[in-house]
Amino acid sequence: MTKLVIVGSGITGLITALKYGGDVIILEKNKIVAHNSKASLWSIIPPLCGNHREDCEKGIRFYEEICEKYGIYCKKTHVIRVSSKKLGGKIIDRKEIRSIEPQLDIEEAELFDAGLFVEGDELFNTLGTEFNVESNSEVTDIIVRDNEIKSLITSKGEIKGEFYIFATGYLTPKLFSKLGIEVNLFKGHLVITKKTSLNGILIVNDRIAVEGKNLYLNGDSKPNSSSAVDYDEISKTINEIANVLKIDTNNLEIRVGFRSVSKDGEPIVKKIYSNGILITGHRFGFALAPILAEKAIQMIKYGH
Repeated sequence: MTKLVIVGSGITGLITALKYGGDVIILEKNKIVAHNSKASLWSIIPPLCGNHREDCEKGIRFYEEICEKYGIYCKKTHVIRVSSKKLGGKIIDRKEIRSIEPQLDIEEAELFDAGLFVEGDELFNTLGTEFNVESNSEVTDIIVRDNEIKSLITSKGEIKGEFYIFATGYLTPKLFSKLGIEVNLFKGHLVITKKTSLNGILIVNDRIAVEGKNLYLNGDSKPNSSSAVDYDEISKTINEIANVLKIDTNNLEIRVGFRSVSKDGEPIVKKIYSNGILITGHRFGFALAPILAEKAIQMIKYGH
């Protein structure tokens, strides 16, 4: 019998397996990019993390270590933010902006120096080869007796483990609504286009741009469960960034992703059965994954 079964092969599931470091199997529904971690921006911006700023900073340190260990491209970098609502960053003028980002056309901005970008596909694919991932294994039923999970019924058969962690993301409502777990699906888009020599992370109002192998644009997040592309949101993202940065709008790649957000917006790391833990509800997703994974593992080890 496998020691730990993880349901969900997104970044939270993969990091949970990495931190656990023992006998583990990961169940993956499918490899469709549209609904999983590959639709994330793969950046951490602590000033946007609110009361989870310290956790986001811990996340940065974790990913820096992982990138160094596996040879994955990442960069700790500055954040330039353009918005009428200030967050307490250093106010810089056009001359200073151009000294940091020569291609930006901005009169004034806030400057922060604590952002992180990770080349997400590279991280995701590298970690995905480290573990036993069972693809096309959708959980169709959870067999429970006396508050203990006895097995999972999947599209490929029955799976048994000693412990179970559900990092189920957008599938959480389908699996756990009967337990009173309330989460809403928030839909967002990742726009991928040609590089444009952006050095750091750029925020224009609520839209974000960062550059690695490509230029990545993101920022919209609204309650919506449709996987169809919302071209109005795509246009808004492109237009906001294009106001200050010249971007190539030819041959865009667009990914649609979903985040399961709890009713109060706070992360859920909860024992739902005596040997089953749910991780979900975290709107900062990638940034908080290492912290939430660690909490779940501690619950397995110590029961709380």
